[in-house]
Amino acid sequence: MNKQLLLLISLSMFLFSCNRKENKTSEFLKRYDKIRLISYATHRDVYSSQDELKIENDTIRIPNLKFIDNVVLNPHYAERITEVLLSTANECVLADCYNPRHLLLFYKKDKLVDFYEFCAECGGSRQSKNINFPEFCTDKGDKLIAIFKEMKLKNDGEEKENYKYF
Repeated sequence: MNKQLLLLISLSMFLFSCNRKENKTSEFLKRYDKIRLISYATHRDVYSSQDELKIENDTIRIPNLKFIDNVVLNPHYAERITEVLLSTANECVLADCYNPRHLLLFYKKDKLVDFYEFCAECGGSRQSKNINFPEFCTDKGDKLIAIFKEMKLKNDGEEKENYKYF
C-alpha cells in the first residue's frame, strides 16, 4: 500500500511540475500578439552610444548593423524559444564579453512593447523592464542554436568562417 501511495504522489508531483512549466510558458506568451526574431550580421558595439538600441515608431533601430534574419515566430517556435528562456540552470556559465547577435521583439496590438537581446555564444543578455527571464547561460545559447538550425536561420548563432563573434 505504501508503494502505491508513494507512486501516486510521485506521479502527481511530476504532472504538476510539467503542467506548471507549460502554464508559465503559456502565461508569458499570452502577453503578446506577435514575437519577431532578428539576427545581426555582426555584433553591435554595446559599449558605444552610437550603436544604442532605439525603439521608434514601433520598430527597433540599431545604427551600423545589417539584419540577417527578420522573422515572425510561429506559435511552435515561440513556445520552444520561450521555454528555453524561462528555464533555470543548476549551473550557469557566462563569459565576460557581450557580443549580441539576436534580438526578440514582443508586440501587443501591433505595438512594440518589449525586447530581449542576447549572445548565444557568451550567454550575455539585455532585456526591457517588463521581461523577467532568468539568467541567460551558455547552455541556453546551445539550446537556442539547435532551434535556430532547425528553423534554418541564416544566422543560427554558431560561429563559422563567414560568421565570427570577434
